[in-house]
Amino acid sequence: MSFAVGIDLGGTNTKLAVVDRAYRILTHRSVPTQPETGPRAVIAALTQVAEALVQQANLAHGDVVGVGFATPGPLDLGAGRITKAANLPGWHHVPVRDLLRERIGLPVTLENDGNAAAFGEYIAGAGVGCEHLVVLTLGTGVGAGVIVDGAVLHGHFDNAGELGHMIVVVDGLPCPCGQRGCLERYASADAIVRRVEANAETPKRRNTETCRPEPTAYSLQSTAEKPRTASDIARAATNGDAVCAKVWDEACKYLAVACVNIQHAFNPQRILLGGGMSLAGDLLLAPVREHVRSQAWSLHADLPEITLAKLGPDAGVIGAAALAFDAFGSS
Repeated sequence: MSFAVGIDLGGTNTKLAVVDRAYRILTHRSVPTQPETGPRAVIAALTQVAEALVQQANLAHGDVVGVGFATPGPLDLGAGRITKAANLPGWHHVPVRDLLRERIGLPVTLENDGNAAAFGEYIAGAGVGCEHLVVLTLGTGVGAGVIVDGAVLHGHFDNAGELGHMIVVVDGLPCPCGQRGCLERYASADAIVRRVEANAETPKRRNTETCRPEPTAYSLQSTAEKPRTASDIARAATNGDAVCAKVWDEACKYLAVACVNIQHAFNPQRILLGGGMSLAGDLLLAPVREHVRSQAWSLHADLPEITLAKLGPDAGVIGAAALAFDAFGSS
């Protein structure tokens, strides 16, 4: 039996795990990333955690075939670099693959975090047996990964599958990526919470003559309690809260638009919805499926199955480790 280390680098927290060849997690940990300390300090800290996890699993250094390192993009995979990640301020053209390889003394493969999560679902989750798969991870933003013929789709510039930055509203809300109207500004978990909070405040802003409500705000009743998560909003929507119902349904409609576009672009067998929003279960799936059916073409019956991802927050580390197995083999 051989083993790999999976690392899923995030702007706030980083997940690490030792994974066996059956894609089972032996040991794992989540630690603060602290990107402000700089790439070398972060890599040094993650190396210490990874080595501790290997020891905790009662393994020797030689039992580990390699490390899969999943990071936010955009990336230059050939050079092993993070080009410029929006949630890692100051990390420009950072050779993270080589920094980690030199520090940990093992071969390292680099992958976009959305792609790693998609590969994890493909190899050990809700995408098993599905050679054409798209995964949308609905959390702080909208991450994504595309599997075509059982392999991660990278594209010519190494950044295929950035579906969270698909434009769904022309001249819409500004996105940190520099575009306007990106899917993640309307259908991520964070975006939904922000929109509900903004809409609940609209009546207060209308009471002043000099401050008009935002053009995107609704003049609906305010929520009884401030929502904390997208799942809170889904439940409030089913309990009759008008603001939450409006925002949740619109988010599901934008996701459906994305799914129809994905259908035409990639023609996958299955689209998986993961991340924090997926905890809403059927409260998410049912309206998304309904909106897809109402918007999809009628020329051909090629709608993908739309269902929930299975691995939750472990998808990235499992996928990263699986990519290390693919890249470096097993002993």
